[in-house]
Amino acid sequence: MILEPGQTRTVNVSLVKESRIPNREATGELKISATPSRAAVFVDNQFAGHVDEFDGVGKAMLLTPGRHSIRIALPGYLPFETVVELRPHQKLKIQTELAKGSITDAGSLVNQD
Repeated sequence: MILEPGQTRTVNVSLVKESRIPNREATGELKISATPSRAAVFVDNQFAGHVDEFDGVGKAMLLTPGRHSIRIALPGYLPFETVVELRPHQKLKIQTELAKGSITDAGSLVNQD
């Protein structure tokens, strides 16, 4: 089944933000500004929250220094993916606008059974 933008299907999903406290080594700061702000943010393939949680005064994600893969995704839009290399105490901001797209544009990102 292919679901195009504008079509409606009910899917019950529950995403739970992990409540662990960042460790002492999490000194890198990442801000994310993206449209639409309700898009989900994944860091190293783990759900981290939604864009609006990491944009604005006093809002940022603490990460350990090193390489991290970042994915911003929302159904009906093409995902944004990048890799960041954070140094200790570095502050970095990602800013993007997700492009609307058909699910068929996702190509290999979609598993077809």
